[in-house]
Amino acid sequence: MVTEQEFNLIEKRLEAWNEKFLIVCMQLGNYTKDEMLEHVKARDKVGKKLAEIQLYYLKKLKERKWFCGLYWLVY
Repeated sequence: MVTEQEFNLIEKRLEAWNEKFLIVCMQLGNYTKDEMLEHVKARDKVGKKLAEIQLYYLKKLKERKWFCGLYWLVY
């Protein structure tokens, strides 16, 4: 479960991203930075999954373990 504080952290991270950022997730589809931010702010199903992905990434980054299943594309 994602806490309100974690949602706020993810919102701040997304706001700092480049406008051309795009996430591609097999389960969720393709989302631009603005679309991701809308879903996270709405706290809907997609927003929760995006927050979980970001939190997992941050956890692994802290542990210095890289997760190769996520592909970040910048055009």
